[in-house]
Amino acid sequence: MFDAIILAGGGKEEPLTLQEGVANKVFIDLFGRPMLRYILDALDGAVSVGKVIVVGPEEELAGLLEQGSHFTPVPEEGGMLENVAAGLRAADQQRLSLILTGDIPLLSPEIIEEFIKRCAPYTGDFYYPILSQESCTKRFPQMKRTYVPLREGSFTGGNIALLRPRWFARSRHRLDQFIAYRKKPLKLFRLLPVGFIFKFIFRRLTVNDLESYLSEMFQARAHAVPCDLVEIGTDVDKISDLEVVRKELQRQKGPQS
Repeated sequence: MFDAIILAGGGKEEPLTLQEGVANKVFIDLFGRPMLRYILDALDGAVSVGKVIVVGPEEELAGLLEQGSHFTPVPEEGGMLENVAAGLRAADQQRLSLILTGDIPLLSPEIIEEFIKRCAPYTGDFYYPILSQESCTKRFPQMKRTYVPLREGSFTGGNIALLRPRWFARSRHRLDQFIAYRKKPLKLFRLLPVGFIFKFIFRRLTVNDLESYLSEMFQARAHAVPCDLVEIGTDVDKISDLEVVRKELQRQKGPQS
């Protein structure tokens, strides 16, 4: 079994939260339940998941516990990597941990189990899902995503991963630098081999190349996990995303009696 860590921190004022009247988007109401509750319920039904840890605002998490949710609360500490580190400290250090964001309410136990199964035999340090543009646009054509062109096609990432706590701890400084430069392409390219850059420019970069370069950069056994589990990449970042998710949840609920 794997410990699961939900990243539910980082509340900020933005059009989405202002519209919904919340300080943190993971507490947006979706048919009588906060968005975060959907992720908790999905994990609760996944047989491969043991302990569930939620990193987020203390007061709101305490309220969820009072309502009957079962998880270990951990106070948020700042940015994404700080919150990952805080969650991992509460997890089993000897095995891979499942990391998820708190804004993917279309998640289900079956989807979680399928992603975990595709990561077998679990000998790596980091497993990250990649979703094809074709599968994403077919399922939710109205959602806008950023895709990376590879030789095999164009892909986007999911909001779930398996990683080894000990690897994360020893690679933290490299991850900090990568995250800091992720929206500054010129600085980011300085971290990458020249061969990687040219292959990317001429669309000759393959999934295996990506695994090799990331493994070298982060001194890890990194694995991309191709899958068309679109729900793990359907995060709620914008008002338009919320509209798509609400329509899909309504469809799943079926006609109201």
